[in-house]
Amino acid sequence: MNLPKQLSYWFEQRRSKLCHRQLLVIAGQEKWTRNAAVTLLYDNNIQSTLWVGDTDTETEYENITVKDYRSKLGHEYEWLVLNCFSGFRANAAMALSGTVRAHGLMIILCPELSEWPYYADPEQNNRISYGNQQPHLQSFFIQHLISCFRENSDVAILSADKFSGEVAFVDDNLETNHYYEQDTAVKSICKVAEGHTNRPLILTADRGRGKSSALGIAAAKLMQTSDKTLYLTAPQIHCVEQVFVHNKRMLTNALITKNGVEYQASSLTFKPLDVLLADESLPDLLLVDEASAIPVHTLNKLVKKFPRVVFSSTVHGYEGSGRGFEMRFIKQLSQLKPNFKRFNMLQPIRWYKHDTLERFWFNTFFQEVQTDIENIESINQQIECRHVSKAQLLHDKELLADLFRLLINAHYQTSQDDLQRFLDAPEIEFFILTRGIALLGVAQIVKEGGDCFRELANTIADCSKRVKGHLVAQNITSSYNTPPFLLAEQWRISRIAIDPEQQSKGFGKQLIQYVEQQAKQQHIKFLTTSFGCNTDIIKFWYNSEFTLAKLSAKPEVSSGEHSAICIKPLTREAVKTSDTIHEAFYQEFLYQIDKKFQFMSEGLLIQILVFEQTGNLDVFENIQPLEQFAIGKRAYFTCKRLLKEYLIINPGCFSKLESPEQTLLVAALLQNLSDQKICTKFNLSGKKQIEQALKTSFRKILFDA
Repeated sequence: MNLPKQLSYWFEQRRSKLCHRQLLVIAGQEKWTRNAAVTLLYDNNIQSTLWVGDTDTETEYENITVKDYRSKLGHEYEWLVLNCFSGFRANAAMALSGTVRAHGLMIILCPELSEWPYYADPEQNNRISYGNQQPHLQSFFIQHLISCFRENSDVAILSADKFSGEVAFVDDNLETNHYYEQDTAVKSICKVAEGHTNRPLILTADRGRGKSSALGIAAAKLMQTSDKTLYLTAPQIHCVEQVFVHNKRMLTNALITKNGVEYQASSLTFKPLDVLLADESLPDLLLVDEASAIPVHTLNKLVKKFPRVVFSSTVHGYEGSGRGFEMRFIKQLSQLKPNFKRFNMLQPIRWYKHDTLERFWFNTFFQEVQTDIENIESINQQIECRHVSKAQLLHDKELLADLFRLLINAHYQTSQDDLQRFLDAPEIEFFILTRGIALLGVAQIVKEGGDCFRELANTIADCSKRVKGHLVAQNITSSYNTPPFLLAEQWRISRIAIDPEQQSKGFGKQLIQYVEQQAKQQHIKFLTTSFGCNTDIIKFWYNSEFTLAKLSAKPEVSSGEHSAICIKPLTREAVKTSDTIHEAFYQEFLYQIDKKFQFMSEGLLIQILVFEQTGNLDVFENIQPLEQFAIGKRAYFTCKRLLKEYLIINPGCFSKLESPEQTLLVAALLQNLSDQKICTKFNLSGKKQIEQALKTSFRKILFDA
């Protein structure tokens, strides 16, 4: 196969001197690009290759689909070939780039660059909601990706008749000790096991820094020097493969078991999270790998239970989880264990410092978190809200970068796939709030419902069918059997983010008011939103005149919070539908307080009751039994139902009590916990002490001015 001479010279240069990992884009007809890649693999005698996507050639390369990319994380290859004719996934591209070892190549096969934005990507339908599939849909994301190729001289581009690209040589002056930070990490891990208790270690790093291997090496050192029982946990056992590889490498005479390693009188054992939390034994050290993929509430339980624990986390999580770990867990850990330690590994081990492949993908997906600096020119400018189109974002990369970084910082699940979805899904739109050229806030809306459901509304309402997307529209319709809600055009505010320095100034509410104004102009019937429910967030949506319409039966795995849906009707007809939905929700909520919501945060439960208050104390005719109970005349079991009804009708009464008194009332009367659970939770001795505490609280409620 004849390839441009410049390409041969490029490879000669790469063989002549130490080089960084690089990206090579091969663009053209699919069969030609495949043949070109195979020719290069053969000519360069590449022994270790991962081919992702379709291949019509008989090769001995490892081959997976783009959907299976997670199965290869932690593996290493000389070259990686990503066949984009089989579909492009942003998460997969960034994650798989981490499997390319030092001096290696990542190769992308794609159509001619001028044609690629119009190519019918097989993965496209997975990013677009029902009713929005359009043939020959132009990909703004692919245009963005191509511009990143062309703007970066370290990216080599090969077509049938042309080659361009420079060799990225490794600087001779780079430090040669790749293992200094890993050695420091190993010492820090060992110190957790041998030093003071209740000083957890947070170990963070990007891919390729030797984070997991540091866990394995540290465990081996501890096992060699003294008798230690070590536990290892992660979302799945395959996540810790590298930990065990390096642990076994250092313990040559160790006994390998099904879920661990035994060495003399020491052991390293993998324990699934549920087993770990149920197990009453305490190890000498607990190692938690891929901590950013574990729910925050589970991490908190581990912190409270284990006095010696190391949490290892990837900074730039490929599923968008890394930022959630930083934003949610670290903040809570500083309150639970203020003496915790942190160590961030910056020095790559699997490749060289200033690696060009890693830098390309970080820049393409705006992963570098920048410190926001107040723009002097914008300070005295007027605040403005406006709609911004995909085309405008594509041509204003600085605004696109600011917008995406703002969403990453505000929403823990924002991933690289989301950038692709933001730019390509026709149902997604953005409204921004600016002061001059400074971006202060962004609201992302997703169009849902409408006439596209004319034939399906009844089958979705009766729970016999579900289509892609339309999260709130379908959820509410099937929950309350309301086809009119699904047929109403609605905008779901799927994300809203305000710059951290500009929060608590009313900008969020101002942006929502602007979105509402624009929605009304376009005859949208409802605004909706879905979020992880806590007291601060639900208060924000209540203050913007949204009403609660649904609470998930179980907390979300990713956040540990119940998922909430709120809606706001924008027309008279929509108000009637909204009232029907809201009444059904509130009755279900009251019914489920002591069932599905038995372990909900007491503060959140009280707040919902306060906002939803519909009763009238003037018609509460059975106040005397409550007063009799409060002064000790009436037995608790004879008036428990009345006490509960009083709290539901008059949730404002909680404000007369201290927080521990409030939570006890909720647990005993609303959530109906058993006496044993109440005693354990509130450190009470028995039934008499529970009833006495309840009497004291009701005396304050009924008799204190």
